[in-house]
Amino acid sequence: MAVTVKLYNHAAALLASLDLGNLRFMLLNDDASFDATHTTLAGPAGAANVNEVEGNGWTTGGEFLANVAWAQVSTNDSILDCDDIDVIADGGVIGPAYAAVIYDDSHPNKAPIQFIDFGEAVSAGDTTQFKYVFPPNGVVRLDYTLP
Repeated sequence: MAVTVKLYNHAAALLASLDLGNLRFMLLNDDASFDATHTTLAGPAGAANVNEVEGNGWTTGGEFLANVAWAQVSTNDSILDCDDIDVIADGGVIGPAYAAVIYDDSHPNKAPIQFIDFGEAVSAGDTTQFKYVFPPNGVVRLDYTLP
């Protein structure tokens, strides 16, 4: 399974004003698609979030990211990192999900920041763990080299 992570065009501008306590990870069905120009959650999630995968232990609107913080990696590099997502399915299956979107729930447009394409359907059976492990470079890595 090849996971593909893409940033929205406006993500860099949003990073400075993110409410780190209100970032969410929403699961999406196979009708969701990425368009770098989406500026509202309705882009990937569809009108009224029709592309959202929820229930059976997975929170409507997506799981809040925990322990979100910026960390300096080197003189010119920083990462936005958080705890991995870990939810136990309760009362049925979580999924199938084909993608996820990270968005700022406090933003007026619920601005999407990152689209994660799982490359295949993923799910968790009743009483089993649905887990997403963020890469070592965090949710977002900023690298800057002076010209």
